[in-house]
Amino acid sequence: MNIILLDQDTTSDHFEVQLNPGAHRHCTEVLRPEIGHSLKVGVYGGKLGLGKVIEHNETRTVLDVTLSERPPRKEPLCLVLAMPRPKMLRRILSASIELGVEAIHIINSYRVEKSYWQSPYLKPDAVNSTILTALEQAGDTVPPSLRWHKGFKPFAEDVLPGLVKSYPNAWLGDHRVQSRLRTNRSDEPRLIAIGPEGGFIPYEIDLLQKAGLTPVNLGARIMRVETAVSALLGRLIA
Repeated sequence: MNIILLDQDTTSDHFEVQLNPGAHRHCTEVLRPEIGHSLKVGVYGGKLGLGKVIEHNETRTVLDVTLSERPPRKEPLCLVLAMPRPKMLRRILSASIELGVEAIHIINSYRVEKSYWQSPYLKPDAVNSTILTALEQAGDTVPPSLRWHKGFKPFAEDVLPGLVKSYPNAWLGDHRVQSRLRTNRSDEPRLIAIGPEGGFIPYEIDLLQKAGLTPVNLGARIMRVETAVSALLGRLIA
């Protein structure tokens, strides 16, 4: 972890805190700080700063925290993703958070296996653990907006049109078309929709287009969803 995230309910920029067991274990096994050392910290959803070690032993670590920096800005980018295999989803979520994506919508699709939605990887504790680990890696404190949509049609007809208003540069990956993705300035709001393995079916593509997405060809190579997402985010954020 590049920062220690604190789940602290406070409005103060200066306070003392005892680290949770996981962070204490990381200090003991990896950082091995001495009294007086400063560690990079951040309050979940809030500011970043430094925590001066005032107590560290086998049972606990206590920091004197001073917050002074705002978290890094999010990329004005929305990822709409048909539910991939749950283990792959964890990696995609981590990469998206580390890259600073501000909104992620996980949606259903005809070609999505129903069993994916029952995976233990999607339980709140597991998802939160993935988010926290990615934030600590990125030196960030603010998670993306993450929403789940088990109904494809309600998402496409009721939710997506509103998203397109917020992200007017909105594309849909579709191997059937010839036009290629032309990226805009990275400070402009952008949305990209990626289908499941095998792609969206024609009915779904039609609904997504009606909601305002522009189909684009993502290239001649057939990529796994995980590879396609990482490559696209790299292009859109660069």
